[in-house]
Amino acid sequence: MSYLIISDSSSNLLWSNDEHYRTVPLHVMIDGHDWADTADLDINKFDEALDSCTGPVSTACPSPDEWLSAFGDAEEIYCFTISRNLSGSFNSALAAKRHYEDEFPDRHVYIIDTFSAGCTAIFMMDELKKLLDSGIRGEEAVLKLSEFRLHKTALTFTLQSIKRLAAGGRVNPILVKAIGVLDLRIIGTASDEGKIQIAGKNRGAAKVLKGTFKEMLKLGYNGGRVIIAHNRNIGDAEGLKKLILERFGEKAQVMIMRTTALCSFYAEKYGYIVGFDIDESLKERHFILP
Repeated sequence: MSYLIISDSSSNLLWSNDEHYRTVPLHVMIDGHDWADTADLDINKFDEALDSCTGPVSTACPSPDEWLSAFGDAEEIYCFTISRNLSGSFNSALAAKRHYEDEFPDRHVYIIDTFSAGCTAIFMMDELKKLLDSGIRGEEAVLKLSEFRLHKTALTFTLQSIKRLAAGGRVNPILVKAIGVLDLRIIGTASDEGKIQIAGKNRGAAKVLKGTFKEMLKLGYNGGRVIIAHNRNIGDAEGLKKLILERFGEKAQVMIMRTTALCSFYAEKYGYIVGFDIDESLKERHFILP
């Protein structure tokens, strides 16, 4: 049975050599221009446009037609979306599913809410491939993915600005003023329901890095995969990688990548998003950092 794994661009993975993988773009509207979050977008020109923008800026989810065009003629399709609490991408994919299954009643489309934005979607898609290769498919695979998301992976992020999140109603606008006046940086996580939670506030790059690493440990990181997606902040990304490797050595597998348009928009300049494996039995333990 032919299958496809499709994610919207919130996964930060816009291309792959895997013939079974496709992506659909979210959109960032800057001064009336639509920047589709695709692999051929010039991220440097996007940065320049966003930094110099004086007019309205907003985001838009993929349309049902964009999802449908990615389905091709696969018999089994698995769609991964940004948290439905952050975007309409889930509902758009659901509309495409209904249309596709009405036209092809013998085919199946599964819509999977990642309840996050960023790199944890990559881990979920990797887990799905393992399930499919082992012969586990359909609703059973989706159920196991839900358990994987809740118990095996987590996400944290560090932001120097939260103006866009506040403008979109994702965080309390009162925090925006405090960050600007006190030069604070926010460390946050994604809740089990896919909502943004503020985990801490720090001042100064060194404290922020240690605070981010401490949050990873608190969430259950104990070595394993880490993906750090940064918005023009390779220095802090490398600094966090150093902390991880000093603690875990060869147990850690750390990848650094650049945020694409959608994640860059919300992370804002110098922000970074971190997805990682967890050992749930270690959650909420207290660690003393070196």
